[in-house]
Amino acid sequence: MNWFKHDSNASTDAKVKKLILKYGAEGYAIYFHCIELIVSDITENNITFELEHDSEIVADNLKIKGTSDQSGQDRVNEIMKYIVTLGLFEDNQGNISCYKILKRLDSSMTSNIKMRKMIVSGKESHDNVMISHDNVMQEEKRRDKKRREEIDKKKKYGEYKHVLLTDDEYLSLKDKVTNREELIKRLDEYIETSGKSYKNHSLVMQNWNKKDKPEKNDDVFIDDDYDPTGRKAREKANAI
Repeated sequence: MNWFKHDSNASTDAKVKKLILKYGAEGYAIYFHCIELIVSDITENNITFELEHDSEIVADNLKIKGTSDQSGQDRVNEIMKYIVTLGLFEDNQGNISCYKILKRLDSSMTSNIKMRKMIVSGKESHDNVMISHDNVMQEEKRRDKKRREEIDKKKKYGEYKHVLLTDDEYLSLKDKVTNREELIKRLDEYIETSGKSYKNHSLVMQNWNKKDKPEKNDDVFIDDDYDPTGRKAREKANAI
């Protein structure tokens, strides 16, 4: 086939975002180049959605350069394995395929009657694969929405407004830490100067509070007269 549908928001797909976070533009390029290669090989006699090209060809096509520790081909292999792990591609005994491409194909994309029937048939036989992928994506979106809602419920504390706490977290901290306001100030200033971010500000302050407390060990007996180096004896003699 000469073309396929490419969503304008493809880079916002949760799995594609993970690929970009780990391998950057290189991972994104390899993923879509492989899809292009798979689609370009689809004919009325080949609708397997398997990648016929090996990692050496992909590396050469995209000019993936190696390093002193890794060749360009090995780099492509590593990224391809991660793409499979994400579920963007399938690996069947070493044969890479992408049945999700069926979601980007429809019968109007070709005038070949046989090809049209094969596309329709392929969609019907692989509905479970595509539905499974959609369910995963919907679940990712639900989790993202829940996280955003939880953040929206939190109030901002501190001079720089970096400390985020729900009303319940703020109230419960009074019983969990020795100096709530001082810890809020410290965390707020630390985030301001360091640029770090934390998922749970309440837990961070509780951990800081534990570290601030001196450790007690009632099982250890310290003998004030114990003087293994003789320092105390010498000091006592000099004082006489």
